Amino acid sequence: MIKSKNYFSIIKLITCIIIFISMYIITYIEYSNNYIVMISCFSLITIIVVNAYLITLKAKYSKKIFYVLLFVNICISSALQYFLPGISTSIYNYILLTDIFKEKNRIIKLFLSIHFILFFTTLYFAILKRNEVTIYILLVMMGILLLSYLGISGMLYSIRTLEIEKEEVKQLNTKLKFANIKLQEYALTIEEVATSRERTRVAQELHDSLGHSLMALAMHLEFAKKICTTKPQKVEEVLAQSEKIAKSSINDLRKAVTVLNSEVEVINFNEAIKKLIDNFYLFSNIQITFTKNEEIEALSPIIKTSLYKTIQESITNSLKHGNATEINIKTKKINQDLELTVTDNGIGCNNIVKSNGLNGIENRITALGGSTYYFSHNGLGFGLKISIPI
Repeated sequence: MIKSKNYFSIIKLITCIIIFISMYIITYIEYSNNYIVMISCFSLITIIVVNAYLITLKAKYSKKIFYVLLFVNICISSALQYFLPGISTSIYNYILLTDIFKEKNRIIKLFLSIHFILFFTTLYFAILKRNEVTIYILLVMMGILLLSYLGISGMLYSIRTLEIEKEEVKQLNTKLKFANIKLQEYALTIEEVATSRERTRVAQELHDSLGHSLMALAMHLEFAKKICTTKPQKVEEVLAQSEKIAKSSINDLRKAVTVLNSEVEVINFNEAIKKLIDNFYLFSNIQITFTKNEEIEALSPIIKTSLYKTIQESITNSLKHGNATEINIKTKKINQDLELTVTDNGIGCNNIVKSNGLNGIENRITALGGSTYYFSHNGLGFGLKISIPI
């Protein structure tokens, strides 16, 4: 799209140069015996040449100045249409339409009306001043020029409409990209959110059931202590009840630990990573490549969980901060160490600032006796390499 615009601008520039040169030549040929008209035409041509150059620099000044320059060129080119009737002035008048149709609808209507009225008024009188032209020929020529004017205006309007639609599509794609990133972040955090909610539920359950049971157990034991000398026959009954409460509490504790372990620890590492990666194909065209390694399944759940969380955090950083579209995950065993490498094609950075996520990765790996290494460069993506003794 950008290249096509550049080509169009170059063609437009070359065309304008040819037109302006031809205008100077035609003026000299037509009015070489009338210095006043010739100098006047030369001056008008010079003004529209300067204005045409200034119009190309419209981004450097206010819209009001641009509108004044455009209005002046419309008026001058229409006047030249009368003094220098021919293909050169007609083509330049049509070129002015390309500048008009780049503006907003309200401005287009205003300037198009002015351009239309001045163009056909001067054209009418330019044709009429020829003595040999009859009314029939005049009407035919005006009709042909009107059709060409409407055709070119319609084509420029269609091009403008397509450019607006393309820009709207581009903006929608940008919004969709941000929405996809949000969905990807959600996909990365949903499992941890579910775990956190389950932990909260288990904590509340422990508080409600185990806390109550332990308090009841403490009360029974305290009561047994008080009556052990006065009512020894009652102590056996109290201790039996205390035993039941203790066994029930142990049961509740085992259930809670089982739930927590099943949510926190990663048992099947390769399956967990595959599930993590599969989430992204639902939301965007992010390509995540994972090299499967069956040797990892023999490691302890603690190591597999740390690796999983490291990969999860790395994907989050690559998408959220690096705007990456490709992520590569590789694991391999070297001697007595396990190495994990995660790289992406994101924007990268020359100065790596450790966030909470990177610090969390480093703390987990350090706790396992491993080491962490980060590498990145502007425009060359981000990489993470960890090594854990096994």
